[in-house]
Amino acid sequence: MKTLTLPGADLTVSQLVFGCWGITSDFHWGSRDEADSLAAIHAALDAGVNFFDTAAAYGDGNSERLLGKALAGRRDQVVIASKATPGEMDPRRIPTACEQSLERLGVDYLDLYQTHWANPDFPLADSWGALVKLQQQGKVRHIGVCNAGVGHLAEVSAVARPATNQLPYNLLWRMIERQILPKCRELNLPVLVYSPLMHGLLSGKYRSAADVPDGMARSRHFNTERKLARHGEPGCEEETFAAITAIDAICRSLGRPMAEVALNWVAQQPGVSCVIAGARTPEQLAQNVATLDNPLSDDALQQLNEATAALDRALGPNPDMWDGGDKSRFQ
Repeated sequence: MKTLTLPGADLTVSQLVFGCWGITSDFHWGSRDEADSLAAIHAALDAGVNFFDTAAAYGDGNSERLLGKALAGRRDQVVIASKATPGEMDPRRIPTACEQSLERLGVDYLDLYQTHWANPDFPLADSWGALVKLQQQGKVRHIGVCNAGVGHLAEVSAVARPATNQLPYNLLWRMIERQILPKCRELNLPVLVYSPLMHGLLSGKYRSAADVPDGMARSRHFNTERKLARHGEPGCEEETFAAITAIDAICRSLGRPMAEVALNWVAQQPGVSCVIAGARTPEQLAQNVATLDNPLSDDALQQLNEATAALDRALGPNPDMWDGGDKSRFQ
């Protein structure tokens, strides 16, 4: 497993991050088996994955609890990242939120504590100042942002430089290429990419919008009439599945599974430091690890860029998967 030391931080991490959103049951991922999740986490450790990303919001804290159970006795071998929820962005609330995450995880410090989303009720700089204090107290080693646009980056950087920016990015969701990713490269700010398979759309499992369950059809790809969608936009279902069809043809020509190609595409993008991907089973984990050892050619990367350009134009510049128009939480 490839490792790297994040610029500006004393964190040496695996390129592949084990994403813990889906290790417990919830409305998005559906039912999850705890034994399978524990086995997948242990398989990750055995494969050299040392970076685990969770959040207080995942499964109402149950993701943190299960991750703590899985990592018991191995704290010195891992890098643990968690996040404060938008509701916890009140600077007075953040210290308690951090303590609760530590308790659920069964640890006395976090390697990386992140703002999950900004909350318009509280200036992000004030929330960030509370995270800086936690770092000064030794509760967290490093602090980072998630879903931070260029405006948010300027706001927090005026207080203290973030260690990382965690962003949504994949072949079907390329908005950060416009401004955010170039700014992160300019700042030498490590980018942690989430949703590299776009919630299974890039697994090759779904062939039409009707095949996608409501829990995974909330993004702006889908019509806002879907049961759990809230973005208020017409969606881009035709363009999305035309892009998936084109990606599938490229994958067939390469003789490689779509999920493998999609993971490599995002891992090879300039400015991307780590790729966050979950795994339901040890077998899925092993496949993710093997994938990153088999990069794509420049020609294949270009073909994939061209295959998804029309969808990128149709979705527009808003990087928020869930909220459209002036409701976008990116700044």
